[in-house]
Amino acid sequence: MTRTTMGGWVAGGAAALLAAGLALAPALAQSGGRWLHVRVVDSGEKAASVKVNLPVSVLETMAQAIEDDHFHDGRIELGHDGIDAAQLQEMWKAIRSSQDMEFVTVESDDATVKVAKSGKYLLAKVDGHDGDGGKVDVRIPLDVVDALLQAPKGQLNVKGAIQALAAHDDGAIVQVHDGANEVKVWIDSKAEADI
Repeated sequence: MTRTTMGGWVAGGAAALLAAGLALAPALAQSGGRWLHVRVVDSGEKAASVKVNLPVSVLETMAQAIEDDHFHDGRIELGHDGIDAAQLQEMWKAIRSSQDMEFVTVESDDATVKVAKSGKYLLAKVDGHDGDGGKVDVRIPLDVVDALLQAPKGQLNVKGAIQALAAHDDGAIVQVHDGANEVKVWIDSKAEADI
């Protein structure tokens, strides 16, 4: 993961998330509830930071409102590009019912990637071996994956996954460290928060 790649992803992803949620945030912010926070800090030569605080209800509304060829009523239709939803659900049942363990480990000169189940979370970790020592930590509650897969055959329930995330404990979902760059995505009950 290079700084250029990281910077491009950070700028594009944060801008898209911010633009999509800003129109709805003021009306929904008064309702309290759960909040999704995104912090992006680039301490490099062109230091910059992005802070996004969105009520989770904004994400639910956005998921419900998106209409596309394969996205309706907060659900994504699968099976168009070799992804079979039934097989995906069966794989998930096997993972969900297994003991805590590391399922995948990939080691290369560039990075070590691990996917594991631990307690009530599905974990994905990437430890970079390049000069920047980049790290990615993803921590997804199992309940969120359950909700995502609870949909009619051939669909993923995005809105249900967002609702399950809102019902979950406070904590980090994604953390990325890459040299001078840092990205953190987390959920809690505070309207504004810092890293």
